Amino acid sequence: SLEFQVKLKIPFGNKLLDAVCLVPNKSLTYGIILTHGASGDMNLPHLMSLASHLASHGFFCLRFTCKGLNIVHRIKAYKSVLNYLKTLGEYKLAGVFLGGRSMGSRAAASVMCHNEPDDADDFVRGLICISYPLHHPKQPHKLRDEDLYRIKDPVLFVSGSADEMCEKSLLEKVAQKMQAPNKIHWIEKANHSMAVKGRSTNDVFKEINTQILFWIQEITEMDKK
Repeated sequence: SLEFQVKLKIPFGNKLLDAVCLVPNKSLTYGIILTHGASGDMNLPHLMSLASHLASHGFFCLRFTCKGLNIVHRIKAYKSVLNYLKTLGEYKLAGVFLGGRSMGSRAAASVMCHNEPDDADDFVRGLICISYPLHHPKQPHKLRDEDLYRIKDPVLFVSGSADEMCEKSLLEKVAQKMQAPNKIHWIEKANHSMAVKGRSTNDVFKEINTQILFWIQEITEMDKK
């Protein structure tokens, strides 16, 4: 394998968050932070698959676990991880992308829009939302969209076209109103868990991983110009 794995304990209040980094064997430029949804942890097969795909292409990948259904708690935990990575002199990253699945992507979006404008260092480069939970199932009139309008950095949504928590036409409307440059990649017939009848899990992962890598590379290539 081209990368090595580092286990971390990240300070959060008086607790410690479990995290795992995949560190590529070459000079580092950019990192990606990933976290899970309402259930599960950082060892969700999908997050592991995405992290190893990104790391194998030279990106530093940190996954962390934060349990609990309290979104405010999750946002604070995400901020702690971001600050930890910022102050960690060891890896000298030029920037990071914030990412997450479902509730984890909501937490990441909130961290993005509260990113202090005086952060002239532009450390945070973009947001990756996998299965962003735009609304509760059967409650499409109550949208969780406020944070998305305050983000200025690029956003990638990867959602299932049959996601019961993210109606296709509604996310498309939100995306049009956003000030941030954004892109939606729809996984045909996938539900909120990214399951597609008649397709293997790994096949779906491969499509998602490829899209996310491609989008990150587009943004980081522009930096080099």
